[in-house]
Amino acid sequence: PLSPAQLADLEAAWAELRQAAEETGVTSFRACTRDGSYWGDDPESVRAMTATILSLKKYTADGAQNGPDRT
Repeated sequence: PLSPAQLADLEAAWAELRQAAEETGVTSFRACTRDGSYWGDDPESVRAMTATILSLKKYTADGAQNGPDRT
């Protein structure tokens, strides 16, 4: 069970992810962990997904839509 502080951190991480998804137009995604645990229960994992979504937005906003090796 999560402590109140851990639960608040997890809820904040999910709020950040929802905001990033809304800003970028992401409507669905899949994620998994290497150890089979549910990534959505770990604030660090949720924030890593948020960072990934936001980095993809930046990458595509920069016009590099054909991959990192193409200009």
